[in-house]
Amino acid sequence: MQPDAARPSWQQIFLVCFKIGSLSFGGGLSGWIYREFVEVNRWVGDEEFTATLALCQILPGANVINLVICLGEDLAGPAGALGAFVGFLIGPVLGVIGLYVLIHRLGDATMLSVGLSGVAYVAIGLLMLICWRGLRVSMRTPAVLPVIAAVVVMVSGFGIPILATVLVMTPVSIALAIRSSRRDG
Repeated sequence: MQPDAARPSWQQIFLVCFKIGSLSFGGGLSGWIYREFVEVNRWVGDEEFTATLALCQILPGANVINLVICLGEDLAGPAGALGAFVGFLIGPVLGVIGLYVLIHRLGDATMLSVGLSGVAYVAIGLLMLICWRGLRVSMRTPAVLPVIAAVVVMVSGFGIPILATVLVMTPVSIALAIRSSRRDG
């Protein structure tokens, strides 16, 4: 948590997550979450966010759901976790139900599909922003850069499943982090 930020209530977390969940389309949610939790509200710092995001990406389930639950719990306990979860999902759930009704009433959803596909470029940009910020934070510990490169090559270059890559590279990454902290500390 940022030293100059007041601890948010579960209601504040709910409202921020409701805004993110309701206003984001096509992905890139990690970028929105980063912006709201780190930059706008200053509830968590860059490193805490990056560490939490990394943890949430190796957990089963949807990364962004895991992320808001973990951030909510860290900031306001179980009520914060529940507020983040419900706030994040209630808008999209109601939106999907409304969209379903609208599509079935209109019959032709071609333009809607085209419009939503166009939003994907924005989502890709937000995802690239999060990757860039994560890389910048990681550059503070140069020993982990080969781990990042190895993960990219293993998954995208050789097609090794993500779970297998995580199982192999996590112990390596932890060992490097321990070694680096002993050297620095």
